[in-house]
Amino acid sequence: MKLVSDNKGRLTCAELFPPRTAFDAARLPDGSIRLVELEEKQVPLVRAQKIKGRWVGARDVTLDRAAVVEAIQRDRER
Repeated sequence: MKLVSDNKGRLTCAELFPPRTAFDAARLPDGSIRLVELEEKQVPLVRAQKIKGRWVGARDVTLDRAAVVEAIQRDRER
């Protein structure tokens, strides 16, 4: 299968990239690109909301400082 990116560098293929799915991408030394679909629980999404002119995180999401630090450390290990 050949995929061609658009003028903004986006690839689309509904079979390979389902909507709203997170992927980890890495460029390998041989020039190839490796995409790995991430488990949903590994990628917490926080939608920002504008309240009284200021952007704030969603009220229904509670971020645990230890969980954030652990996620950053896991990301650095890749």
